[in-house]
Amino acid sequence: MKIRELYIENYKMFQDFKIDFVDSDDKPLDIVVLAGVNGSGKTTLLECLSNFNFNMDGIEITFEHNSNTQILSKNNIDKILRSITVSEVMKADENIEEYGEALVKHRGNMPLWDNIDKRHKDTKEKSLSKYIENIKYIPIYQNNIIDLKETIRQKYIDRAFEIDKPSKALEELQSFIADIFKGLDLTFNLSSIDYNKNLVRFQDNSGNEFDIDALSTGEKTLLSKLLYLYFKDYNDKVILIDEPELSLHPSWQNRVLKIYENFAKLNNCQIIIATHSPHIIGSASNESLRILRKNSEGKIEAIKDLKAHGRDINSILFDVMGEVDYRPKEFRDKIDRLHIAIDDKKFEEATKQLNELKKDYGENDAVVLEAQMLIDVLNPKE
Repeated sequence: MKIRELYIENYKMFQDFKIDFVDSDDKPLDIVVLAGVNGSGKTTLLECLSNFNFNMDGIEITFEHNSNTQILSKNNIDKILRSITVSEVMKADENIEEYGEALVKHRGNMPLWDNIDKRHKDTKEKSLSKYIENIKYIPIYQNNIIDLKETIRQKYIDRAFEIDKPSKALEELQSFIADIFKGLDLTFNLSSIDYNKNLVRFQDNSGNEFDIDALSTGEKTLLSKLLYLYFKDYNDKVILIDEPELSLHPSWQNRVLKIYENFAKLNNCQIIIATHSPHIIGSASNESLRILRKNSEGKIEAIKDLKAHGRDINSILFDVMGEVDYRPKEFRDKIDRLHIAIDDKKFEEATKQLNELKKDYGENDAVVLEAQMLIDVLNPKE
């Protein structure tokens, strides 16, 4: 199940807002990345989707499930209910089997809303609730999603008893975890499990063993969030994740989106991520990126088709995320004074200011190198 489109008439900061989650071929995306400055509504959008119910006014979600499209909103709920056949009602509620069979015998499989007692309206709504129930939200504050040690240990115990081969169960779990995190260049791997002593141990690239508690916060967060999805055995669902980059090293932020994408494809899921990470934004395909911004009228709108994939971090911060100041103000003020001195051809003063920048930020900083080049070109040494 995947979401094709969301329309919000009036909900918090969103007014007459529409966003789609489809690619250039009009197919629902496996991965959608929402970005934007604070206050642009990324988290609110996820919360709106996760809290959606049939009583919410002015919100319309278009789902696609098994190539069939369904539009859910308060305005069209009665129309949808009238279109549901008796056989679908029977599937949704086995308690009305006799009642349903009598109607089927009388009218066949045609829509029978007018003939079905109103007490069965709730049953009909249950047949639509699968769309809402299949939206899973992982909020930003839910950092310790699973007890990592106990989850891995229990997964091992269950499999060991199932096949009656503890060593084989460990090998399968080692391979399973290694396959999930392939491409992240982890410096550790699952080594051993002692379920009697409640020990889960890992091994680093040098062969040193250590308990799972010795993993860094970033390593625990990475394992916890991703293993949560795999161990939950989520299939055919929409998964909303707020700021998955928390506690992750930038090198992992660059690569983690691919792991989420692999999970989505493997399990026929759609993952919608809200992020502030330029590393995640730069690793996303251009057509999966949606930037939330305020337009000239002060309304939030979703911008698509921005070229962010593979670009350098500074370009993403400035061009994609909305003119973010990626340099401290003190640095920018020094650069401004330096360029004013160069423009005024005060090269002695400019050289002095440049040397101060080199001392603070190093000779290989891109801005420092550019300023040095300007001075050398405009004031060549004899």
